[in-house]
Amino acid sequence: MIATPEGDAALPGHHAPKDFPAPVRALAALSRALAVTEGVGTGLCLLALIALAVFQFMARNLRLHGQLWMPAPPDWTDGVIRHAVFVLGFLGAAYATYSNRHFRIDALTRIMRPRLQLGVRVVATACALVVCTVVVRAGFAFWRVCQQEAGEAAQQSELFSSARGAVVIIAGVALVGFHLFVQLVLDAVYLVTGRLPPTAVLAEARHESAP
Repeated sequence: MIATPEGDAALPGHHAPKDFPAPVRALAALSRALAVTEGVGTGLCLLALIALAVFQFMARNLRLHGQLWMPAPPDWTDGVIRHAVFVLGFLGAAYATYSNRHFRIDALTRIMRPRLQLGVRVVATACALVVCTVVVRAGFAFWRVCQQEAGEAAQQSELFSSARGAVVIIAGVALVGFHLFVQLVLDAVYLVTGRLPPTAVLAEARHESAP
């Protein structure tokens, strides 16, 4: 068993050591870039959701009390607010997966040796990837059904139709699956090469503070 030198690999998140294969380092870099995009997107989406909800609340209440100087909220606001909640949820789930802050049952893994803990995480991550694949395939089936209904008059005035909502589900689960795949690849390389991740990475996996 070879110890990994502390350095750039000790950073949290998907940081591969410099001596890892170039494709693995490229995957890790792409995962970090997506995580930054997810964080920025979460903030922008939350701001837009709050602004649109406040505008809709004020416009409807002012017009209800006879103050018609406030423009009526567009018909698509309800759909945007409803789907923005899903977008926020999936962006947050993807970022939580990247940072190893997703929900887990880790009572046993905390008492395992680091190498065994890494092996268990590989198996658990592979199982989670299978679940993501099933959900994405189901999302595509749902999207095809929604495409057939896209011409209905009830959806013509909506900015976020059911078909676009299905795309949100597919893209969100795919993001989660990609971060899981990158974590699986990094852990697999550590196992195959007989190395252990830095203590900071193992501590992050256990939801502990790095020494």
